Amino acid sequence: MSTEETVEWVEQWPPPHGMSIRQVYAVVFEAESGAVVVQDDAGRCNLPGGTPEEDDEDLVATLRRECYEESQLVLKDWEPVGYQVVREVGRDPYAQVRYAALLERADPVAPDPCTGRAYGRILVSPSDAAELLGWGDRGAAQLHAACRVAVQRWRLTIPAAGVERRDLV
Repeated sequence: MSTEETVEWVEQWPPPHGMSIRQVYAVVFEAESGAVVVQDDAGRCNLPGGTPEEDDEDLVATLRRECYEESQLVLKDWEPVGYQVVREVGRDPYAQVRYAALLERADPVAPDPCTGRAYGRILVSPSDAAELLGWGDRGAAQLHAACRVAVQRWRLTIPAAGVERRDLV
């Protein structure tokens, strides 16, 4: 993030009418363990998701497509948890939306059709995911909001920080 850019986490839905949405990402929970999927791109971690395309019917279509293209994740259920507002000097503000999602299954790892790279998938506690992502307090707040959905909607038990990491196979 440059010094001319600010990012604010907003825990409400939907983003303001007319605001451009440039990202759709999810905190994807595995039902059995309550752990979340973190995408590993040669040591650079991210949540599964990506950029809306004109052919996407809606934000959920973007979410489902991007989670599969990048990480071969099939989602069973989802719920929006909020958005980030990004403000850059000389540009209109835009949103980066976040969902909580429940994993139905993970297909075998395959290259992303856009980049040609295959990304690793690791399962970690939400607290450890916040640290791996390196998004500071905003990232921790997003994961916390997603955990509330996971507990209330899917009755998941959320693992504590430091629970052993493992690859999602």
